[in-house]
Amino acid sequence: MAREIRVEGAGEYELWFGIGRSKIKFSKLEFYLVVGLKFGCLSNIINEEYEPVDDRIHERYFNNNPDLLVKALHEAFMKVEFKNKKDALKMALVLFVESILMGQDYRHKVSRWLLRLVDDLRAFNRFS
Repeated sequence: MAREIRVEGAGEYELWFGIGRSKIKFSKLEFYLVVGLKFGCLSNIINEEYEPVDDRIHERYFNNNPDLLVKALHEAFMKVEFKNKKDALKMALVLFVESILMGQDYRHKVSRWLLRLVDDLRAFNRFS
């Protein structure tokens, strides 16, 4: 970065910039304040073995397809008649995380842990 400087005693997760005669710090705290995304330890759900469960969006709309692509998720979101509003919300959240936050290409497989996480909205909100 053009104006990044080294500051003695700077923390591991800090970037410092020289702007004029001032030293400006950008750390995890400033990142959180700017973008509003939480950070910290990851939930164990990422490391757990994925087991499809009946009556969840993955089963209801995609027949537990292990190769579900972001493109298919998007197409389903635009076309499907949802059984309830919560399903629409859950699918929108997965689509948002995969497409916007993670920036995944439409040919990328949807993260299975995310499909499990979104079925528990309380856990999803704590995680995000």
